Formats: sequence, C-alpha cells, structure tokens
Amino acid sequence: MGFFAVAQTASNPWRLTVATSAIDIYSENQLPSSGINNFDNAEYNDLFDLVNSFQAALYLSPSYSVEATATFNNLLASSSNGADSHFTFDAGILLSLRGIKKYRSKLKKLDPAIKAGLSYSDMENSYITPYAGLSLTYWMYDNFGITAQTVNKYYSDDLIKSTPPGLSYYQYSLGLSFGLGDGDTDADGVKDSVDACIDVPGLPALDGCPDDDNDGIRNSDDACPLVAGLAAFNGCPDSDGDGVMDSEDDCPKIAGVIALNGCPDADADGIKDSDDLCPNAAGSKALNGCPDADGDNVADKDDKCPAVAGPASNDGCPENPLSDLSNLTVSFDVAKSAISDENTTVLSKVLAILNSNASASIILSGHTDNSGAEKFNKKLSMQRAAEVKSYLVENGIDASRLETVGQGELSPKASNNTSEGRALNRRVEFSVD
Repeated sequence: MGFFAVAQTASNPWRLTVATSAIDIYSENQLPSSGINNFDNAEYNDLFDLVNSFQAALYLSPSYSVEATATFNNLLASSSNGADSHFTFDAGILLSLRGIKKYRSKLKKLDPAIKAGLSYSDMENSYITPYAGLSLTYWMYDNFGITAQTVNKYYSDDLIKSTPPGLSYYQYSLGLSFGLGDGDTDADGVKDSVDACIDVPGLPALDGCPDDDNDGIRNSDDACPLVAGLAAFNGCPDSDGDGVMDSEDDCPKIAGVIALNGCPDADADGIKDSDDLCPNAAGSKALNGCPDADGDNVADKDDKCPAVAGPASNDGCPENPLSDLSNLTVSFDVAKSAISDENTTVLSKVLAILNSNASASIILSGHTDNSGAEKFNKKLSMQRAAEVKSYLVENGIDASRLETVGQGELSPKASNNTSEGRALNRRVEFSVD
C-alpha cells in the first residue's frame, strides 16, 4: 500500500507511505517454462519482507492527488526452488470520495478512493500495463493512518505489446501513511499550523480567521459579523458613540445616556427628551419632565401663578390669593377701635387668605378721619390696627406674621369734607409685607 491522496489536505500536501506488498499472477500469457501459468499456480511473495513498497503522493484538490509507487517483490514459482526479485513502478491519480461534500461528514475518519494509472514491471521482461484499483484508509490522526489497497494490473496485446508477453496480476498492500508539510488549505496566506480557521480564508492579523465587516474582530467572536463595530461591544456598532450599542440603543442616531438606553436628556432630569414636555428645563416625571417652581403639582408652563402654590382647578393659583387683601377693608365707628359684627365677614376672608398662604406676612395699617386732634387720631389708628391683629391671632394666625402701623389721618382714602368720605377713612387696610 502506498501514500494516498484521499487523506491529503493542502496543509499536508505530501504523503509518504511504507507498506508490505504481495502479488497474485493470473496471466494466461505466462510462458510454460516459468512454472507460473495461471492463478492456481501463483504464489504470494514472502510476507517476511515487511517493508517492500514505498509511495509518495501530492495533493492537487480535495478530490484529486497524483501518486508514484515503487515495489520490490520476491516471487516463488512452483517450478523453482528459489525466489526471484522483481521491481514495479506505478504512476497515476487518486480520486477520493471525501472530495464529495455529501459524503465527507458520513465517512468521518475513513478515506475510500479509486485509483488508476500506468505501471512498469520487470517480470520475465520489461513492459508497461495500465492499472486500476481501490484503496481504503483509516486516519487515526490528521497526519497518520493505516491504508489497505488492491490493484489490478492487466496486460493485453491489444493495448501494449511486448516480447515476450507481459503478465497480468493483482497487487495487494497494507501499510502506514504519513502526512508531511505545512500547507494553506484555505489559501489565505496563513499556514495551517497557525491558522485558527483552517477551512475559511481569513486575515493574517486574525490568525487566518475571517472578518467580514473589517472591524478587526474575527467573525467567530463578532456578535455583529456583517456590521463594523467595537471590541467593547463584541464587534457590534455604536453609531452615535454614546457607549450604548445600536441593538440596545433606543436612539441609535443621537448620542444619549446609558441610563436612558442611549437616548438624550438635555436638561439632565432623568427623562429622555422624546418623552419630556420641557426638554430644556429640568422637571419631574410626574409632570412629564416639566418644572414646578411652587411645588403645587402644576407645571410652570401651565401655572398662571408659578411662584405661588395653588390647585390645578385654579390653574395653579391659590384660591385665596394674597392680592385679594388689597380689596378688603375693616371699617370703624367715629372715635372707636372696637370691631363691629358687620366686619366679621371681611375678617373671615382675611383669615382664609392667610391660611391659604401660610408663609406670607402682612401689614395691618390703621387710619382715621380728621374729626379729632391729630395726636388722638394717631393713637386711635394704632388701636384699630391692634384690635384687628388680636382678632386674627385669636383665630389661629401666628402673631409674627402680622405687623401693625398707625397712619392717623395722614392717608385718607376719600375726602373728609363729607360724612361718606370720613366713613371710608375710618379703616384698617392690609398689604403684603
């Protein structure tokens, strides 16, 4: 048996085989004097000559190889007491079934092949015959196997004539095959011994493995092998450079923040701009990203009183705004500071406003008409302011929120020349501190 191309690859283009070989002559052209006339008279060669066949083969493709074999046989004829040494040389091609893809996985370590070529023999005389045969190799390792083969070398005067005629015979062999060389199976310029992807063309920089998207990451390690990406993302792209790979980025074309799956947040309020009704002003999630300066749960953009808390039902303005105080006045009788029953309605409104604006402080300004002495009027105006303060404190308002002043007759609201005007001037007014 020889070295057979069926087990060869581009990584091991050369194969050498050493074998033991035997022949079985069946030719009817053999001369009677030789004592070897037909198959029944033939003898096998001496099998104790264990190494008598040497073969070399060169890989051409997954299906084809060329081979050359030299064999030395000692033949014992029935009419002879001694052995005659004979030499044959074969040259031909091998056709491997492993070259057919549909058989490759099924054959596993077996390499069946057919072979054919021309053989030179020196039995009785020198002549050339065609040969054809079968071989079967079991590859124990990538570059070591056991091979058995049989070849039929048929001499015919119709094909090749020699004088005297040549012999026809079977030749059998069994031997060991060895792979030699370091090829390049995928023809990518990277030797198979260092090629991490031996069957697929690749790049030297990636140990012979392919990189279809040219991002420097071999396909087998690339989670996005058809789109150039970054090593940090296993070869997947991050188009906007925000640290979030496109496949996980809700806004892959616009740089954003990781916490928002790659979407932008211009005002840094934790709400992505696409969901933020106020993307340029930090706000709360409850108000869809809009601010609420007065904390009344009405967004400033919708709040008619953004600096003062108020219910949404009143557009964010307080139901009892401080501004209403300017419309309220407590009236008094001539030369009196006591609060009449008719003023309780006004004071109730004042209490409501102060309770609705708990942080507000106000000024209570007492006034008189000019019907008395100026000094008396000054004192009276202070008493009137003090009476109103006492009433408010008694009804739950903190005294520290209330400041009293007496204006006397110096700030009339109306003319003191009429009784109606003087009635309007006897008063306590409210203003915001």
